[in-house]
Amino acid sequence: MILKQEKIHSMFEKTATFTEKEVVTLTGLSRKQLYRLNVSSIVQPKKNPITYNWNQLVFLRVMSLLREDWSLQVLEKLFKEFPDKGIERVIELIPDSLAVILIAEKNGEVEFHVLGNPNFDNQIFGQSFKRAIENIRKGKSLNYEDVTAIISNIIDNCREEDGIKKISIKKQTLLIVPEVIRELRKAAILPSEQENINLKVG
Repeated sequence: MILKQEKIHSMFEKTATFTEKEVVTLTGLSRKQLYRLNVSSIVQPKKNPITYNWNQLVFLRVMSLLREDWSLQVLEKLFKEFPDKGIERVIELIPDSLAVILIAEKNGEVEFHVLGNPNFDNQIFGQSFKRAIENIRKGKSLNYEDVTAIISNIIDNCREEDGIKKISIKKQTLLIVPEVIRELRKAAILPSEQENINLKVG
């Protein structure tokens, strides 16, 4: 059953397109913000009619969540400066191989990190998670080990249910990408699956 669902998701995500209205509903961004991101070459939809693909939808949802903590100007600058083809590469990476995005202000500079899915060792991870939470309580900056431990805990405890998407601590934002994608799948894919079922029944 799980494999069948993954196959449906994979097929849907490769072929799906979303209207501007759907993107506004699914991401939380306004039409004006979408227009600005288009003009600044961050996310450019297909024209006539305006449509976005799945990767763009995921990225725009990520942008919307990060916008709660950071200005659009800061985010545009960070994503454009990303190494290896800049913004296009980030859009490609996010749905496939990312576990987390970490944005933090350090000594007046804003840093941007994208981390792949780490390999977890549950025995080590328990101690690491406690240490990460202790660092948060003390107001310390999150390091790579802290981030990995937090992701591990979230993935371990929220496999079947809605999990934590975002953690904001002082001038740091930790965005858990698999949770963002799971939320979008529920909103974007499940209604269309239900529609197909209804069509077959009717």
